[in-house]
Amino acid sequence: MSTNLALPAPSEDLFDFTRPAFRRDPYPTYRALRESGPIHCVERGPFRFWALHRHADVVAVLRDPRASVDRSFQPRPVPDPPGLDPATLHPFARALRALARVMLFRDPPDHTRLRGLVNKAFTPRMVEALRPRIQALVDELLAPHLAGSRLDVVHELAEPLPILVIAELLGLPAADRVQLKAWSDDLAVMLDGSIAMQHLGPGVQSASAVIEYLRGHLEARRRRAGRPGSEDLLSAMLAAQESDEHLSDDEILATALLVMGAGHETTTNLIGNGVLALLRNPAELARLRREPALVASAVEEILRFDSPVQATSRVFPEPIELHGRRIAAREEVGLLLGAANRDPAVFEAPERLDLGRPDNRHVSFGFGIHFCLGAGLARLEGQLALGSLVARAARLELAADESALAWRPGWLLRGLTSLPVST
Repeated sequence: MSTNLALPAPSEDLFDFTRPAFRRDPYPTYRALRESGPIHCVERGPFRFWALHRHADVVAVLRDPRASVDRSFQPRPVPDPPGLDPATLHPFARALRALARVMLFRDPPDHTRLRGLVNKAFTPRMVEALRPRIQALVDELLAPHLAGSRLDVVHELAEPLPILVIAELLGLPAADRVQLKAWSDDLAVMLDGSIAMQHLGPGVQSASAVIEYLRGHLEARRRRAGRPGSEDLLSAMLAAQESDEHLSDDEILATALLVMGAGHETTTNLIGNGVLALLRNPAELARLRREPALVASAVEEILRFDSPVQATSRVFPEPIELHGRRIAAREEVGLLLGAANRDPAVFEAPERLDLGRPDNRHVSFGFGIHFCLGAGLARLEGQLALGSLVARAARLELAADESALAWRPGWLLRGLTSLPVST
């Protein structure tokens, strides 16, 4: 996801994602965009991007081999990061050096090489092998909060579950969960370009701290390479480095950063957004209770209905034309995934939550070569968390006034800060 897409503050009369009302519910704005034309230029100050919202257009750009995620060259200057004193510049530079190597911002052939590093950890077979452990974690997290109790779905289920899974994947101590979660939160903010610049100070500090933390674990793996018990993702990447002289430590650390930053926030939001959608649609909640086998389809529909990732972006190395508008070379093209997922040209009654929706071609995980590497793992965690909660909670009701619910800052990553329920 580009960190530059949302730096502009868009037109207030049509697409102002800085408004609290937009964060609460962006979908009326998407409908307004749909009704006013297929493409929109969003501009303020030195920044601008072209917004696409139709499903066909979003998929076409995502699959276009000319479309690039590389932001090495920008057509307009980016302002200096606010609030960084000279003492922060060195860790800032180190953090950016690592983040620049994240496969999310790399085109082939580098992207292909880096993705191959971690592909084996996310194959369907490997993900399915994690099912018993993830189910055990879900059971452990839910146990104190069932049978007439209260549960904050976000804080006590949706947040700890993915970070525990990621810690195990990377071979990091579960005891470090709280610190890993704090670092991952800041990394996720840095990946959300709509707020990255405002939160750059904490993000840089956390990125620097987690890089040093991971570097220490990487060195520990080197010292015990080949010994039993070295089967985690960090060890696998280190072993790959031995046969690939071009693979640097920074690239290994960047890949681990991506797994942490993108892997936990999106799954947290999937679970939180999903429970809220079920609470707002009691007939569908009852349907899932009656038909627990529907849970896989339910997760796909929740991903479509209220996507944890609302947008991504691309640039083109040469000028192109889209819907009669000339897009200059390397201008940002914003792809509104959340809007595409409610395109009536693709989805019947797109504003309705339908847990059994057939042929659900949502784009919440992207499309093409940058399709979310952890999609299968996120789906499994969502299925086990939602399925277990619905099956085991004698009742499931919102334990707060809905008007008091708060959404995380930013726009590109969409999720609640808290969701208290009665069980």
